[in-house]
Amino acid sequence: MLNTLLSMSHILIPVALALWFAIWLITRWVVNVGPVQIAIAERRFVGSKLPTGRVFAANSEIGIQADFKAPGLHFVPWPIVRVVDKVDFVTIGPDELGVITAADGDSMPSGRIFAEDMAGETHDNFQSPVAFLQNGGIRGRQLRFLTNGTYKIHPHIFKVEKIEKTRIEEGYIGVVTAADGTTLDQGQIIARRVGGHDNFQKAEVFLQNGGQKGPQIDFLRPGTYNINTAMFQVEIRDAVQIGENELGIVEARAGEPMGAGDVVAETPDMALHLSFQDGQQFLDNRGKRGPQEAVLRPGTYYVNPYLFIVTRKPQTVIPQGQVGVLISNIGKDPAGLDDANEAGKGPLSRGATDPEESRVDSGVRTRHVVPQGYRGIQQQVLGPGVYPLNPLSYKVVPIPTTTRSVEWSADQNNKDFNPFEVVSNDGFAMKVEIRLQYRILPEHAPYLVQKLGSVEELEKNVIHPQIDGIFRAQVSKAPALNYQQNRAAEQSEAEAVVRKDMAQYRVEVVSVMICNIVLPEALMHTTQERNLAEQKKAMYDAQRSAEQQRIALEQTKAEADQQVAMKKAEVGIQIAKNEATQAQERAKGEAAAVKTRAEAEAERIRKTGDAEAAVIQSKGNAQAEAYEKQVAALTAQGVTAVEVTKLLTAAGTKITPDILVQGGAGSSSDGLVSILLANTLRGQIAQPGVAAPDKA
Repeated sequence: MLNTLLSMSHILIPVALALWFAIWLITRWVVNVGPVQIAIAERRFVGSKLPTGRVFAANSEIGIQADFKAPGLHFVPWPIVRVVDKVDFVTIGPDELGVITAADGDSMPSGRIFAEDMAGETHDNFQSPVAFLQNGGIRGRQLRFLTNGTYKIHPHIFKVEKIEKTRIEEGYIGVVTAADGTTLDQGQIIARRVGGHDNFQKAEVFLQNGGQKGPQIDFLRPGTYNINTAMFQVEIRDAVQIGENELGIVEARAGEPMGAGDVVAETPDMALHLSFQDGQQFLDNRGKRGPQEAVLRPGTYYVNPYLFIVTRKPQTVIPQGQVGVLISNIGKDPAGLDDANEAGKGPLSRGATDPEESRVDSGVRTRHVVPQGYRGIQQQVLGPGVYPLNPLSYKVVPIPTTTRSVEWSADQNNKDFNPFEVVSNDGFAMKVEIRLQYRILPEHAPYLVQKLGSVEELEKNVIHPQIDGIFRAQVSKAPALNYQQNRAAEQSEAEAVVRKDMAQYRVEVVSVMICNIVLPEALMHTTQERNLAEQKKAMYDAQRSAEQQRIALEQTKAEADQQVAMKKAEVGIQIAKNEATQAQERAKGEAAAVKTRAEAEAERIRKTGDAEAAVIQSKGNAQAEAYEKQVAALTAQGVTAVEVTKLLTAAGTKITPDILVQGGAGSSSDGLVSILLANTLRGQIAQPGVAAPDKA
């Protein structure tokens, strides 16, 4: 048996080895590629060499083959060709992009960083490497990328890097910088717009249409974009938010140069460039670089920060009781107004001939109030409200139009002054406290600004020195006491002078009041003593007059007292008469009342007696009638027996004996019973309350 097995082993072992070799050879010749895989093959022998500069074989050259094996069974002529790798499909998620870098292809053009897709749609999103290489595909970073889906990508030729899609949230923008393209022109700071690139999602179109390298004038608004961020760097910036009661001051970083002497640049029509949101339209419509005349009102704006710098400023607020005088930095040159005004033909000719201003305005009309459209102080003022004024274009000077008060007093506010120290005509130093009230009409406010600049300058440099001079001159004309005594007249005179003097500044004086006059102490002492003596004399005269009046009063009072006593006596007599009459009347009334009550009582007694007698009579008649009827019914003896029984019953005496003794009819027992009953009744009547014996 053992020999048999040994002899058979010489046959089985070679067969097994042959079978194993056949299976091994089949696994080399037949390759199974999974349903989500591709197989990478290498030709090792029998073939031409790769062209110079090529890395992968596109035409069955020796080397790694560009063509891969799709899912399924494939015959491989091993050992000439072998499978070197199996890789899974490439999957790009819904929020991802696949950026491709090709390891083979034509050389990149000089100066370029990213490869344009010269092969076009022939390579089927890089799933046909042979078509890519044979149709001019360029090695390096590709502009075309893969979007959401599953792809059969040769990993040795194409490296896939997954990136996130570009997402811009509400309230933000995406400013773009291109890493490739033509060079910017000399002095150009931002790339001009090119069409067709679909918000930078078609990078090859961007380059083909002449897109420039660097910061782009176009930007991304809120949304999601398929952008190759290796080619286009996207920086997220805040949108411009202009809040309530704010405005946006805009400065353009590119455009035509500003005119000589301009403070702000004239802005093209805001509707054309959508309030600075379309930078290319701003430049195409000859927008100028520098601060812009137009401003952004409250709202949200998508403005490219590479082209425009926006600064938020508060709006101009004119409160109640004030007007705003505008000083314009824009408009036509007012120099030409001077000649026309002097000739009486210009818009300011009426002001130029105003007598109140002729002295002040002489020779300086070009710096004064101008109509709308000219640079300078505007005739039209702003009433109370909120205004979106560009502070670079306009300066606003607030002027109060309500009545203002200025005081020269010891109790000073910040804007008040010290009392005036003046010398009277008779040489006494004295202090005068003054209060001035004035107002400025709205139409006069620009002229105040043109002459003085502000209300503070008016009070400090005009009102104060004028009031000082007027009152010093006025006090020096009169003695101190006279000035104090004639205070009302002096006040009226000073008010007239001040009103006339302030009219040339278009200031309306409401009132001038002398609040207090402080005389020297010595003069005040003398005056007080004289006044005291006069007051004492007046007091003595008043006392004498009072005593005389008191004597007359006492006399009148005594007479009045006598009159009171006489009146009292007369009243007493009249009262006594009235009381006697009332007593007689009361006596008569009481007698009549007593008589009436006696008659009523007698009548009541009579009626009561009659009623009781009638009742007794009625009872007797009724009882008699009842006895008569009983006698008729029971006989006299029966009635007597009934009454006796009632009396015995009321006394509690037994009538029926405990033992009855009865005889026959007509026996003598009836008489016996009658005798016993009679005796018992007499005993009960004689001794009430004693019980009869129980047994008869």
